[in-house]
Amino acid sequence: MNEKGEVGPETRTKVLAAAAALRYGPDAAARALVSHRTMRVGLVVGDNSGHRDLSLVFFGKVLAEISRRLTDSGYEAVLLNPADSPQRTSPLDPSLGHRVDAAILIGVDQTDLVIHDLVEARLPCVGVDVRCDWTGSAWVGPDHVEGIRLAVRHLYALGHRRIAHIAGGANTVAGSERLNAFREELEALGLDLPDEYVRPGDFSSSSGYREACSLLALPAPPTAIAAASDLMALAALQAAWDFGLEPGHDLAVVGFDDLEAASLSHPRLTTIRQDRTALGALAAARLLELVEHPDATPTKTLLPVELVVRASTGAIRPAA
Repeated sequence: MNEKGEVGPETRTKVLAAAAALRYGPDAAARALVSHRTMRVGLVVGDNSGHRDLSLVFFGKVLAEISRRLTDSGYEAVLLNPADSPQRTSPLDPSLGHRVDAAILIGVDQTDLVIHDLVEARLPCVGVDVRCDWTGSAWVGPDHVEGIRLAVRHLYALGHRRIAHIAGGANTVAGSERLNAFREELEALGLDLPDEYVRPGDFSSSSGYREACSLLALPAPPTAIAAASDLMALAALQAAWDFGLEPGHDLAVVGFDDLEAASLSHPRLTTIRQDRTALGALAAARLLELVEHPDATPTKTLLPVELVVRASTGAIRPAA
């Protein structure tokens, strides 16, 4: 059962078949005593700037793949919620009884106390779109800069020169990097960026609708909006309809993520696709490496993204 190679292949096959028939498996607690490991990994899912449900909408596939990969490697994935502790924001408070060998952070703000606790505890850690840059940590995420560059260049190629941005959460890697990339790309193209063309969203559909309405109510509204998430972009489509505009013809909208809803909207949403299953697989692989090598130098790995062109950036009608 321990795969030490001390048994012949025929005997091993018989033993494993008998174990499967009896639904027998190694005792996790006994293994933990011998290996000095709990064989548990804490998955810390933050509230994504006050919208915990948004973290689960986007990261559902990521979490599913992380859990599958960890289970295949003999680890138990334990979902930790900051709300478990009424006194602290950190779910790794020892008083909560959470003993884990390592942690994966998802949707956690850079200022969250859990980051401080992980550094203090010297636990191996992987951040999914969370900046983890201390010994024994790693950071994985999509290429935000390239994604925004693709979106802006696409809009520019369609003839747009008044391009606005609805930003994500300012305390998140995704929100800050996408905003910075948007500013840099417009500067590289020689385009003006009025202050009112950058709106403070938080990835949610409610903020997307609110900020899109603010943009469309301007004396000189933008002809295109690049949003930092699909949820905000989809809400911008609705705002356009409510303003008597036809998105895709009177206003171009680009999202970021390629959620399932992006291909079901009216019009279907042009967006930046990131592979969430691959992101989960990468996060789990990095974590398993760090468990074996907890003193490893921190690494950062970016996954490629791609532009998916749909009807929300169709031919724009010329101004009357």
